[in-house]
Formats: sequence, C-alpha cells, structure tokens
Amino acid sequence: MELDAPSSNLPNRESCPDAQSESIFSDQPSVFILPTHLTLEILHQAEDALVQHGGKLTYDIAEASLVLGKIGQKKRAALELRSRGIWTEEFPGSKEENRKLGNPPAKRRKTTQPDSALKAAAEVVDLGTESEDEQDGVKSCHDPSRHVVSTSSIDSSTVTVLKLEWLDHSIKAGKALAHHPFTVFRGIKAAPPPQIPSKHIATDKLPSQILQRAKADAVLKDSPLPSTQFHARRSKEPPDGAYSQRQPPTLYRQTTSEREETVTPPTQPDWVRDQVLYACMRSAPLHPPNEDFISQLVKIRQIRELTLDQIGVRAYSTSIAAVAAYPYIIQRPSEILSLPGCEAKIAHLFAEFQRDGRCNHTDDDGNISAANALETDPVLRVLNTFYQIWGVGAKTARDFYYHRGWRDLDDIVEHGWNTLSRVQQIGVKFYDEFLDGVPRAESEAIADIVGDHANRVRPGIEGVDCIIVGGYRRGKEVSGDVDIILTHRDDEVTRNLIVDVVASLETEKYITHTLSLHLTSTLREQQTLPFHGDETGKHFDTLDKALVVWQDPHFDVESKDGVHSSRQKNPNPHRRVDIIISPWRTVGCAVLGWSGDTTFQRDIRRYAKKAHSWKFDSSGVRERTSGGHVVDLEAGGNTWEEREKLVMERLGIGWRPPGERCSR
Repeated sequence: MELDAPSSNLPNRESCPDAQSESIFSDQPSVFILPTHLTLEILHQAEDALVQHGGKLTYDIAEASLVLGKIGQKKRAALELRSRGIWTEEFPGSKEENRKLGNPPAKRRKTTQPDSALKAAAEVVDLGTESEDEQDGVKSCHDPSRHVVSTSSIDSSTVTVLKLEWLDHSIKAGKALAHHPFTVFRGIKAAPPPQIPSKHIATDKLPSQILQRAKADAVLKDSPLPSTQFHARRSKEPPDGAYSQRQPPTLYRQTTSEREETVTPPTQPDWVRDQVLYACMRSAPLHPPNEDFISQLVKIRQIRELTLDQIGVRAYSTSIAAVAAYPYIIQRPSEILSLPGCEAKIAHLFAEFQRDGRCNHTDDDGNISAANALETDPVLRVLNTFYQIWGVGAKTARDFYYHRGWRDLDDIVEHGWNTLSRVQQIGVKFYDEFLDGVPRAESEAIADIVGDHANRVRPGIEGVDCIIVGGYRRGKEVSGDVDIILTHRDDEVTRNLIVDVVASLETEKYITHTLSLHLTSTLREQQTLPFHGDETGKHFDTLDKALVVWQDPHFDVESKDGVHSSRQKNPNPHRRVDIIISPWRTVGCAVLGWSGDTTFQRDIRRYAKKAHSWKFDSSGVRERTSGGHVVDLEAGGNTWEEREKLVMERLGIGWRPPGERCSR
C-alpha cells in the first residue's frame, strides 16, 4: 500500500462491500489510526475503510486496543503512544516474537556512568523515519490461509501497534489477518511516572533527569500532542471562524442505565437486520419520524460541503439516509448503532440532541452544537450565503471569501460584478426569488405550458408526455426548482425537441434567460451513453436538456389616472426550470434518474455496479463486462409509469413510489 500517494489502495466510501466484507473487522477491538506521516486524504481513506468493513474506530487513543500507523520501529511506536498520554511497558513475550520475526533487539548507547538509572535513561531514542517504509518481512506472511485471527489475548490493559498495511491486506484477503506479522510494538498500559518536586531531586540524579527531559523534548518536537496535531490535520474549517476551534466530537458510550433498560425495542425492519447499505433498497418518506434530528445532521453535512470535506459529505449522507428510512422514533442512542452506515459519532450527536431537547423540556426540539455553527459561525454563515447563489459551488464560495475578500452580496455587486460569469450574475440578481421555491400548483401550471408548447412545435403530433419529476414528484409542497421530462414514442419527435421548445417559450417570453442548453443525446442519435470505463461516471445525466429562468409574462397592469403604462415591471417571481428530453425506449431510466433524492440516486449507480456490473445512467443501462452492450430493462412497459417500475424491479432494488425515495 503506497501511503505517500493520494491514489492509495484503501477503498473509499463509494466502494460497495458485500455482506461478508462489511464484517471483516467486526470481531476486532477499538482501533485508533495515528495521523503521523499520513496526509489528510490517506487518513480519511484509512478511517473510512475500517468503518466500512465493520471496524470500531475511535478518536480517543485511550479507548483503543489496536493502533494502526505508518510506523516501522518499536521505539518510535512506544514514543508515539507516550506523546499521546499512553505509557506502556513491553508485553512479556514481545522480545521472543521480535526474534522470530527477525527484528533486531533494541540498541543501547554505551556509557561510562555506573548509575543504572542513567543507563536506562540513555537508551537511544531513534526519531528518524528512514526504515518506516520497509516491509520487515511482512510480505512473506500475507497468505490468509496461514493465519487464524484471534482477539482473545487482547484486553483493555494492552495496546498493540500494527503497520497500516494490515488494514489493506485484510480487506484484500476478505478477513482480518493475524496481527503478529504486522506488529510493531505490543505493550501493557502503565501508570505515568510520578512527578517529583524539584526540591527533592538529589544532585547525583541530575544527569538522569536532564536526559529524561531531553528525550521528552525530542518527542514533543517530532510528535505534537493529539489535541494539536490531530485537529490541525483533520480540520478544514475556516481558520478565522469560531467553528475552526471546535473539538472533535467524543464517541458515544452506552451508559449503565441504558444497558439495564427493560423497555423492549421495536422490531427491526428487514433492512436493519440484514444491514442493507443502499438507500435505494429501503423506503424513506418525505416526513420521517426523526425529521428534527435529520435536520441537524443535514446542517452538519452542509458544513462539510462548505469546508470541502467530500468524504464527510458522503459519510453524513449515508447516515442521514439510514435515519430517514427508520420507521420508529429513536428513543436512545444505542438504536443509532444498529442502523447500517451509522457510527458511534452519529450516536453521540443523537445523545447531545436528545439531552438538549430534555433541557428545553421538549421531546423533539433538540439542537447540536456542531450544527448551530452554520448560523452562528460568521465565516460559515457568509460561505453558506455565497453557496446559495445559483452557479456558485463550495470552492467558488470560498474563493469569494478568502481570495476576493467579499463578505455579502453587496460586495459581489459593487466590487466584482464584471468578474462573475453570466450564470452567476443571474444567480445573484434573482437570489431571493430562487430561494423562495416553487409551490406545487405553480409547478403544475408551468408543466402545462411546457407540454402545450412541445405539441405546438411538432404540429400534427399528439401524445408528447410531460412528466413533473424532482421534489414535486416526491411530494414536496415547495420545490427548489421545477424538473420536467418530455418524451414521445417516436424518436423523430424528441430529436432536437429541446431547441424548438425553448425557442417557442422564449418567443412568448416565458423564458427570460437560458442558463445552459445541451444536445448531448441528440448528437449521439439518442442512444444510451456509451460505456468507456468510470471516467464518465461523474456525469449522471446525459440527456438533452435546458436549464432556464422562467417568469409568467401575464399580469394585471395597474392603471394610474386611467392610463396604463407599458413599462410597468412584471411582478411575477422568477423560477428555475429544467426541461429534459428522453427517448421513449429509456424513459423509465430517465424518470427514475430524476425522481429520487441525491443519496437515493447515488446508491442506484453503486448497486447496479456492484450487483450486476452494469452502468446506470438516466439515458439507460449498459454492461461493464461485455464491451458496453445495452441492457433493456423496460421491455413490455406500455406507459412511462410501467417502464419506471420495470427498471426498478429488474435492477433488483424493488419498486417503491417516489414519496418513499426521500433519502435527503
């Protein structure tokens, strides 16, 4: 495993382990991963790989019995533990194990001092890293058939430091490998030495004390304490905001009273019992029982988005989707731990949420301090304002704040208007109107107009289906925008249809601005997106479409002194509308691809890849293993509703109505 390169072999959260691989590390004790010599990306990947395969990750090294790190020397491992407050004595038998593994005994520096204490203090403290990347004979021991993992000898009084390669090789082997080929150091936890007041230090002990101080200084210079180093490596929050000073959340610990509760927990749904990870294989209603807690998690996920922590965004999305699908009101944090994709961190957040609600004498109105930062932290508040501009992503929002020094929308208008793209200018101009959202009745009125114009531009042709998808189809009372799919059974009708529909709507002034216009599908003869590996996976939708700004041109003109002014401003709000064109043969994929929440859609692609080695796209499905042959999942469907249902059933995820695809 190349730990110095971003392209580490460690899997990320987009990987989809099967049920067996998910429990690789379930029988292992709590694990702490040393950040020493690891980039932030590699550290995140290692933590995600451990949790994704059933491991118990802890951010408190005092709780850990296993410590993984890019460490190759026993002395360095012991010093890393000591610098984090864990004092140890070498475990009996470790020397014999080292001898079998071919590790040389620790060297001692020669000294002419007769004092035994001085000799002990004069051990060589090798802080170098030259040999930490060496394999030390580990490769010869990687055959999984030769080892049986046992954790019976591990208890809370011992700590074992393993090379990080153990994690990668165990995942490849499909089970947790034996520790001893990867063991760097194994020790028994000991109490820290007592602090001796300076007035009691004898003169003849001064050389020993000086050496001890020198060793401690060397440790601190090379290995900062965890409260400094760990936070500095993990934090991506703005350095000048209050949120950047927050401490990592402590892990949830089940209390004694909670263990002793006699309340019978509700019967777990099948997807909880079977630990189904994919959001597309379970039902999540628009208003779930734990909606208040989910709203707090959504805020934390938004903070991760604003701080460019994409791993954190995916992790919270997975947890939110699981909580959203849980059909019962969560009563205790331990219930969280049973949900697939939910870690101890989520349980801790729920405990805080529940505790705050009780303090406020409410059952469901708790708050989480980490979520409050989205409104209380001055930097995050400004970043979030910029992020809400249509056409501005998290990176651009941070550029506005940190590089251009803007602090509100007025700064953008006054100091940087000419530097914005046309789309961003439109996003700023209609900022408040876009945030207001579109009520259901207005979405229906817009769809009727779009459908009417689609039939107009294809004279003599009837039966152009106009389907409202997106948040409207999931049941939202107010949607962020209006997503409309147009389709027809004749491919000649849908070819270039988007161009003609937009032109017709612009002529009648329904469309005030065309933000983007794509003819991707028409240019490939409306065929399913070709399969060329995973490089195109980021482009989920490849259909013909137009993203436009909509305003109803009809309004009542007010008269002044009996005179109507032709220059009166249109008072109707501007709306965001997406018009998508789908050929009939794959309309089921298109409707499915535009009807679910983001995590639901993400997991459809992941499941199709994992279960069938297929590539799912809103333009259809192709095989990954046979040169990209098209897979027809819609044969036999007479309506677009039937075709969508056939796609879900033949994918193997099962049918569920749009109102149950609200994974957030």
